[in-house]
Amino acid sequence: MNGKEIKIGSLLVAIILVSSALFLYSRSLSSNTSVFAEGSQELSLTPPTFLSGAGTAATYLEQEAGIAIYINTTGPLNLDTAKNAMSNVENFTSEYVIGSIGSQVYSSSDDYPHCFVHKDGWIVVYYLKPTAQNRAWLGKIIDWSDTNPLSDPITNNLLYDGLFYIANILGKGDEVTNAKYYHFQYSTATKLLFAIKRAGQGQTATFNIKIPSDVTIYERSWSCYRLQGGGTYTFKIDANTIISSVEGRSYGGPEITETILPADNLFHVVSISASTWSSNPAHVCLILLYRP
Repeated sequence: MNGKEIKIGSLLVAIILVSSALFLYSRSLSSNTSVFAEGSQELSLTPPTFLSGAGTAATYLEQEAGIAIYINTTGPLNLDTAKNAMSNVENFTSEYVIGSIGSQVYSSSDDYPHCFVHKDGWIVVYYLKPTAQNRAWLGKIIDWSDTNPLSDPITNNLLYDGLFYIANILGKGDEVTNAKYYHFQYSTATKLLFAIKRAGQGQTATFNIKIPSDVTIYERSWSCYRLQGGGTYTFKIDANTIISSVEGRSYGGPEITETILPADNLFHVVSISASTWSSNPAHVCLILLYRP
C-alpha cells in the first residue's frame, strides 16, 4: 500500500468516526426529554411513603390535596399543639389533625393553605386539588414578598412559609430543609419547573423555553407581580398576550393552553414588559408541572 492509499484510508476512517459521533450526539439531543428554559430551576416531586399504607389519612389527602410540601420528622408530634396553631380545624383524630394555616402567616385569606399533621411525624402543607370551581393554579404558591434575589419566590414559596410555621411550633423547624414536594392529583408528575424574569422600568425582558414532544405536561401556570403603585405590566408567550394588568399580583388565569405553549420541541419566547411611569420592576414566573 502506497502513501496515497494510506492517506485516503485514514481520511475515510476519520470521516466515519466524525459521522458516528455526530449521529450519536444528534440522537442524544432528540431523545432528551427535559424541558429547557433559560435561567430555570426544577424541583423533583416525590410521593410520601405513608401513601402506600392506604390508611384513612392517606385516603383523605388523595381525595382532597393538590400541590403539597411535606416533611417526615423525627416524631412523635403533639397533635394538640398542632391543632392550636391552626386557624381552622377540619378533622381531629387520635392519629392526625387537618386544618388550615391563616393570618398567623398570610395577609390574604386566598393564600391560606391546608395542613395535615400525623402523630408519627408527618407534616403536609397543601392547596386543594383543582376543580371546576377552584382551579388552584400552581402560580398561587409564588411568594413575591421578597424578589431579590429572584430565586426566593421558588424556595420561600407560600407552601414553604406554612410548613416552616407549623414545623417550628412543633419544634421541628430545623427539619424543613429536608422538605419534598408532591402533587396528589397528578401522581405521575415528577417535575416542577420555575422560570423567573424581571423587567425594569420601560423595559421588556425575555427568555426562551423548549418543551420536547414526548414530555407530558399536566399544568402550564404562571404568576406576575409589580409593586402597588408600580404601573402596568404585560406578560406574553410569543405574540400571545397572557395578561396585561395594573400593578399587584396575578396568577394562573387566563390559562396557558397547549396551543400557546405546545410540546413541539421548538423554542418559544416568554416576555414581561413594564410600563414607563414607575421605577418598580415587573416580574413573571412560569411554572410547568410535567413528567419527562
